[in-house]
Amino acid sequence: MASVRCDLGVAAVIVKDNTVLLVKEAAGRYSGHWGLPKGYVDDGELPRDAALRELREECAVEGSVTGIYAIRENLTDIGPAVFIAYSVELAQGQTPVASSEIAETKFINAEDFDDLNWVSTAMKSIAKNALAQTPFSTLDYSDQRGYPYLLHQNGGVKQ
Repeated sequence: MASVRCDLGVAAVIVKDNTVLLVKEAAGRYSGHWGLPKGYVDDGELPRDAALRELREECAVEGSVTGIYAIRENLTDIGPAVFIAYSVELAQGQTPVASSEIAETKFINAEDFDDLNWVSTAMKSIAKNALAQTPFSTLDYSDQRGYPYLLHQNGGVKQ
């Protein structure tokens, strides 16, 4: 069976005190729009590592992936597109600050979401649902396997 190339995007979802970290785009197609810290996966990069890289590039903070909140899939004129929204915990003492591609970073309460100009309705939905749901957990079998190997699952027992 042949593999299919796809557009693979990621986001870092950080929940803190009933708020979600959002970024306001500074340039490009979505200039002035709000969304999660996000971007594309590079060749040879695990999607979860791309989410952490994008968080670092856009907000100058470090974090660790703790699970997955959402996966969006759709078809585009160039093929399938998949977007994975990872649950991320900020490293101790980290405060997000805007990079050159970001106009503003802010922890925003869900009551204020309707007042924002969003990158997409799906992005708004992911942010809103992150405040009400428990993400899939992530089990890292990389050391055991000898190469990057992650399992994301809802509940269950670690084996």
